[in-house]
Amino acid sequence: MSPSSEATRRTAVRYLAVAIALLLLVLILGIFYYLLTRPPELKESGAKDRNFLFSIYGFQGDLLRRPTGVGLDAKGNIYVADTGKKRIVIFDREGNYVATYGEFGKKPLELWDPIDVAVAADGRSYVLDKTQKKIVVYDSARRPIHVITFPEAPLSVEVSGDKLFVTTVSGVLIGDLRGNLLTGYIARGKKTGQFDLPGALAVGKDGTLYVADSLNYRVQAIGTNGKPKWAYGKPLPPKTAVMYRGGDRKFGLPASIAQDDNGNLYVVDGLNSEIVVLDSDGEFIEKMGTQGHGDGEFYYPEGITYGDGRLVVADKFNDRVEVFSVPILGGPRYTAYLPLALLLLLLPLLLFLLRRRVRYVATSAFVGMLAADENAELVADALKKVNVSPALAERASGLENVELSWLSRDIPSDRVSDLVEQYRLEQEDAEALAVALGLGGRKVLLTETEDVRQAAVDLEVPTLSYEELIDTLRSPETEGEAAG
Repeated sequence: MSPSSEATRRTAVRYLAVAIALLLLVLILGIFYYLLTRPPELKESGAKDRNFLFSIYGFQGDLLRRPTGVGLDAKGNIYVADTGKKRIVIFDREGNYVATYGEFGKKPLELWDPIDVAVAADGRSYVLDKTQKKIVVYDSARRPIHVITFPEAPLSVEVSGDKLFVTTVSGVLIGDLRGNLLTGYIARGKKTGQFDLPGALAVGKDGTLYVADSLNYRVQAIGTNGKPKWAYGKPLPPKTAVMYRGGDRKFGLPASIAQDDNGNLYVVDGLNSEIVVLDSDGEFIEKMGTQGHGDGEFYYPEGITYGDGRLVVADKFNDRVEVFSVPILGGPRYTAYLPLALLLLLLPLLLFLLRRRVRYVATSAFVGMLAADENAELVADALKKVNVSPALAERASGLENVELSWLSRDIPSDRVSDLVEQYRLEQEDAEALAVALGLGGRKVLLTETEDVRQAAVDLEVPTLSYEELIDTLRSPETEGEAAG
């Protein structure tokens, strides 16, 4: 193969390698993005938008009636406070009917006005009866075992770990799972840290309470020390609150709230029939849903809960429960992929940076210029390494006062012969050009001979004379690029 054909072949191979590397990088990025953003695998299909999965209207012809609150157990079963029919109905994670429980009546362990339900890890459930000012506790077999009473109307119930959280007309109560109320934040008012009919709360992983402070038209974040961290929204003028249309109004009426595994908050705005999404710092992200009766729409919704990549909403005046998927970004199930994905992402970049390093090749004429230059140490300090033929390496290594590493490169004799024959080059010049042709990546041939420069141009090998190299090394853009 002639030297020109060899150069052409190497150029084609180089461009092909770059194209393959770029395609692999795009593929890796695509896989990485998919692993981090895909929603949990679900059996339900037919979703009509990004999040909606399915609706639950009832079971076996028995329809829900004004469902107000929802809860989830450890298996992903959906508990519905079916307020209009005075009962709790359980569905599995696919929306199939499981069971109904709760005796109707006004006795201590009966239900009259069930508006919310929460489920502990051990299967105990807590059903809130607003007008009877109580919570009825059921064991894992759904048998009533205990009642917790309140001096003022409770509005929501939430279980987090081994604690029970209840919002009341005036604030938040915190107790254990047996119903012993231990502490709380009770202060009715409009000031920061006070509450007015808080509809529900969500508990963050760090213990922060996110409270839907309904009649103050805001969400408040309360730290574990009881002090407010932030508020989104603010109290409205009492006499015009319902009709107030000022730009500072954030909610029609924040009725309930849930937090997903990404830390995002979902606030049910019952009056506006939508869900307002905030981050954990109280910054607005987006709104979900519009008023209506179709899939993914709401008609005065109220309760909401989250678990295992699913958002469950009590769409009260549509007499149904809607279930949505929520992509988990960087959740625990994908953590194991992160080191491998990062390595795969960084590897092409590392290879690219390595290929950017210039590899210098010297001819005998250049070595002669270097030996005669009183400033040769400056050139040597910049180049550090130079590739040469075996014969030139032996001579160059004897140069005094030049701390430069001479890298001897073996070359095929037939390639040297072809260069001598085609371009009428001296043997040593042909050897230097053959060394350059055998190197991958960026390379520069250092030569003072015009015939060699012309041959190098024909073979697509960049060249520099001694003076040109000095000028190049003075350029800030090339500092640090010189290498073996």
